[in-house]
Amino acid sequence: MQGLRTQAVQAGRILAPKLERRRWGYFVWVIALGVIGIPEIIAAKWSHWLPFTTISGMTGHLERQHNWVELIVVAVIVFVVFSTVRGRPQPQALEPTKDSPGRTPGGRLTIKQSPAAADREGQPLGREATRFDDHYAPGIFFISAALACIAVGVATYAATRAWDDRPHHYQPAYVLYGTLAVLWLIIPSLVAFTWGKDPPYPTLFRTISNLEDWFKARRWQIKDRLIGPYVAWLIAFVILWGLVVLLLHLTLYPFPNITHILNPKG
Repeated sequence: MQGLRTQAVQAGRILAPKLERRRWGYFVWVIALGVIGIPEIIAAKWSHWLPFTTISGMTGHLERQHNWVELIVVAVIVFVVFSTVRGRPQPQALEPTKDSPGRTPGGRLTIKQSPAAADREGQPLGREATRFDDHYAPGIFFISAALACIAVGVATYAATRAWDDRPHHYQPAYVLYGTLAVLWLIIPSLVAFTWGKDPPYPTLFRTISNLEDWFKARRWQIKDRLIGPYVAWLIAFVILWGLVVLLLHLTLYPFPNITHILNPKG
């Protein structure tokens, strides 16, 4: 077993692109947003092209079948907002306390204290987050990510062949979005929360923060005024605006068209 692991690591070093964990964050979250956003855009006009429904269509279907699902959707939204307010992501890791969790170097919530942390509870951990971002991701991560994407694609294709639920294609959507949620969100978050271990890419919010910092560092000027900070603010606003719209779309599906359903003669 150890020999196979060593061979996999060596293969990863040869095949994997040499990217810092910060850049892997861009790669991972752009793909995640694309998997969600592109089908949503296509479904707005050409839903019959997709072999699976959108994440909003799947969630709306579950909410109609089981109204308690909407409570879970709201709970997830509240958890994201609450954890962001109580343990705000910042350029540094944050040591957990006895009363509240902290932040790992990758920006995830954790209850695991680092060694010899008794005298610095709730305090920033210096340059751990910067070191986390600047280190290269191990090659085995590239292989694991590629295999996971292949597995998700194969499982989704198998679901399209196993369940003929046209025209809605709910079953393949359960497989697609369910496996993505488990692999990209649930497992990394649980591992970080329990053991304080980060996967080799930062969270979505930390990635947005890194993107802001990159634009702020640009020396672009218009009439002697630096525009990098303005671009950084605008990009962060547009991304978060899109996320809020998506969350409202999931909770009040089919938001914003729900107003026409509730008041068709208005």
